[in-house]
Amino acid sequence: MDLKDVMHAVRAGWTRIAAGVLLGLLVAGALSLLSTPQYSSTTRLFVSAASAPDTSAAYEGDLFSQERVASYAEMLTMEVLAARVVDDLGLSLTPEQVARKVTATVVPETVLLDVTVTDTSAERARDIAASLGRQFRAEVARLESPAGAGSPTIEVTTLQPAQLDRDVVSPDVPRNLALGAVLGLLAGVALALLRRRLDNTVKSREHVQEITGKGLIGSVPQDPRLDQAHVIAVEGGYTGSAEAFRGIRTSLQFLDVDHPPRVIVVTSSVPGEGKTTLAVNLAAALGQSGSRVMLVEADLRRPRVTRYMGLIGGAGLTNVLAGSAELAEVTQPWRDGNVTVLAAGPMPPSPSEMLGSAQMRALLETLRTTHDFVVVDSPPLLPVTDAAVLAALADGCVVTAWSGVTRREVLAEAVATLSRVGARCLGVVLNGVRHSTALGQGYGYGYEADPDRGGPSSATVSVRARRRRWGRIGRARVPAPLVPAVRSESGRTAS
Repeated sequence: MDLKDVMHAVRAGWTRIAAGVLLGLLVAGALSLLSTPQYSSTTRLFVSAASAPDTSAAYEGDLFSQERVASYAEMLTMEVLAARVVDDLGLSLTPEQVARKVTATVVPETVLLDVTVTDTSAERARDIAASLGRQFRAEVARLESPAGAGSPTIEVTTLQPAQLDRDVVSPDVPRNLALGAVLGLLAGVALALLRRRLDNTVKSREHVQEITGKGLIGSVPQDPRLDQAHVIAVEGGYTGSAEAFRGIRTSLQFLDVDHPPRVIVVTSSVPGEGKTTLAVNLAAALGQSGSRVMLVEADLRRPRVTRYMGLIGGAGLTNVLAGSAELAEVTQPWRDGNVTVLAAGPMPPSPSEMLGSAQMRALLETLRTTHDFVVVDSPPLLPVTDAAVLAALADGCVVTAWSGVTRREVLAEAVATLSRVGARCLGVVLNGVRHSTALGQGYGYGYEADPDRGGPSSATVSVRARRRRWGRIGRARVPAPLVPAVRSESGRTAS
């Protein structure tokens, strides 16, 4: 993972990072509020040698005191002195408990001792510190008095007596909050990096090239308007989604100047990756440029084209293939007439066989002679075989994928399926692109015939999706690898 990946992970996971900081602050604040306030009192002691007759003796006495002072610091925290303090003050604490409240430190390069007592009571902390100073002076006098001598060689003087201090020393709320924020920040960043590391979805041009060996024809940003309007490629002016569809149109027109694809199948790996939305907008964009376009609704199991374009979905493709209707009788012009739509028609018992029939091949050849472009909206590749059959009859196939949702192995299997049937993959279109990871929830899907269309159901794809705040990624069981949870054809609806 390079710096670019790290920055992308941080940018995409900023909500989790912010949540980590907030959680750290909340935990630190809660712990601070639940902690019992602690108070402290400090007494400062001066350790010196007995008065010396000359300067040399005084210097030696000072060195002797410095050697002793480290040992005295240890002695101050021993239970022997603590027991005397308990007796002196009549405390209800054990010597061990008192000893744990005491901290003794030596001021560097001096003979000064700072004795600090921390307790839940400010008064008791002061009393223990004062008593400890007295007991310590008495013990040093006893230990440092030579046998038979009247005065000790070391004297301990109280320079600063213990004072009553009602300022709380623990918990240190500002410090705890700062520490909680830092730990939360680190946890959030670590989670974002881990998710980036474990993420196996398609997100970029580099991913598409690496997985499929094909180029990225274009990318379509997330646009809530696609949920209602569905067809926005003909909007005037500049909008992100409309311009994206026009860019895809241009890319396909100049994909192969000598042999440009004219019969184009639009499909996806699994349902919910925006294939129908791409098909209708690609047809609209081609028609807007002045080309004569036939849009074929070849997803016989779940037709959506006519509904998206506001047309009637009665007789159509299956009637023409069955010989029960002429092509001119069932086609419908759309808007200015440059785009003509051939609806799906009634669902046949075996959609795959009908779409791979000689009649379908002949129909596509006929449409090639009468139109500049033929755009075919097909079912997804992995759940059923319809798309692979159609792709083998066309000049090329465009595969859609949903950014941050489609798994890499799923897209790779879809492209491999096209290769196995000898179909030409023109490239990939990445839908739902945005800077941060898509939010939402996953849900299960099955690719079957609509209940109101009758006929036997197709092969289904069962999904076990995981609901996640940070994105919609599920797992599916298909004849190929795992597949993601579905997403809508037009931004959020399934097809």
